[in-house]
Amino acid sequence: MNESKNVRKNVSMMFTGMVIGAALTGGSIAVAAGITAEPTWQPIFVDGQQVEMQAYNIAGHNYVKLRDMGKAVGFEVYWDSVNGCVQVESNKPYTGEAPAKAEPDKPESHPEPAVPANDADVDAMKQDIVDRTNALRKENGIAALTTSDKLMQAAQVRADEMAASGAYSHTRPDGRKYTTVTDCKYVGENICQMPLIYLVQQKATLPERAVLLWSNSDGHRKNMTNADYGEIGVGLAKGRDENGLDCWYCVQLFLCDGYTIGWVDTPAVK
Repeated sequence: MNESKNVRKNVSMMFTGMVIGAALTGGSIAVAAGITAEPTWQPIFVDGQQVEMQAYNIAGHNYVKLRDMGKAVGFEVYWDSVNGCVQVESNKPYTGEAPAKAEPDKPESHPEPAVPANDADVDAMKQDIVDRTNALRKENGIAALTTSDKLMQAAQVRADEMAASGAYSHTRPDGRKYTTVTDCKYVGENICQMPLIYLVQQKATLPERAVLLWSNSDGHRKNMTNADYGEIGVGLAKGRDENGLDCWYCVQLFLCDGYTIGWVDTPAVK
């Protein structure tokens, strides 16, 4: 241990007697709580060097201000307004100022994903998926698909039941095949589960990413470019994925040419 630390520790043992001096300032004689404090001009030395420091004689004893001692010896003294006390830190140089409060850690912020405001926006996204699918078919020299009210209704049922149950599968929540959503078994299906935060990170729209993912998968691409299909239905529903993240459930249903749909089932439950 070096000498300066010894001096600081020795000085710190005197603090109890010195505290009263912090309340007595100026004047030739001060009186507080019945105690008379009279300035004394006895020289004060710190480590052999004389320092300028006002001292007071109280009942035959010399007292100095704690701040003055901290400044002369080189330790920190400050008023702690949070805890209502004087703080002395012997291992820090004197500033006389309370340390700035550390800012509490701010929770990591995430931008809010863009969410369609109403049904019209959802309908626009469905149409965008249809248009992008037909653009892919055009690139491959295949006739465009037309939308069917019943097929759109069936696709929405499939999206709704997946969003409600969290069962992301071609098997319906009650264990039946997806084809049981209508009375026609000549139907193909593409599904996609898209976290909202992913769309924000990619700065992309749902139709853009859904069709891109499908077109990059052989099985899904075959459905979109199958010349035997003549009609398309699209369903979109918001839910949560297996990790609890908000996501979109996207469904494409395709109906073979020459077939019709008579009825559409209601959403299945587990």
